[in-house]
Amino acid sequence: MKKLFTMLFVAGIATGAFAKNDEKSVEIRQTEPAKVMVAVASVPQGTMTVKITDADDRLVLRDRITKTEAFAKRYDLNALPVGEYSIEVSDEKGTLRTATFNTQAIVKPVVYSRVTEMGDNQYRLLVSNLEAKDVTVQIYDGDKLIHTELIDNPQGLHKIYTIDEPGTPGAISFKVTTSSGFEAYVASSK
Repeated sequence: MKKLFTMLFVAGIATGAFAKNDEKSVEIRQTEPAKVMVAVASVPQGTMTVKITDADDRLVLRDRITKTEAFAKRYDLNALPVGEYSIEVSDEKGTLRTATFNTQAIVKPVVYSRVTEMGDNQYRLLVSNLEAKDVTVQIYDGDKLIHTELIDNPQGLHKIYTIDEPGTPGAISFKVTTSSGFEAYVASSK
């Protein structure tokens, strides 16, 4: 009996850990007073639904998303009255993330970026710059700069880079900067 309770306890912890990872893979950010971004950092498991409701819990928008890779999507609520709105991202298993925002608030713009190692010295870079400003991509092998590229229309950038003869395995990193002042280092993940 004691063994059964121990197994159930461990299973509960494991389930909680998986749910927590799902939550971390979905990000909701207010990028401008009436604009919201939903970013999914991992491959969605089936159809996802984004629901936006007003302060009176009336449905304002429902979006069904079927993607086979990580993505970021922007929602523009400028046509709606100023006020408080809630957003919920869910899949077949349930709610993944919720957030509430006020369209009067002023929020700093966001750049979402991610690098995935694809094997054979190939790396996939995903950048979503919602302001559509210039983005500079710099690739480092350890502390050595090996590539620099200016991208003038980065909104929804999805590009695969092949690195010839990288130095140390796992030492490839990307630096993403924008003309509006955003800067982030992104290391690869498998």
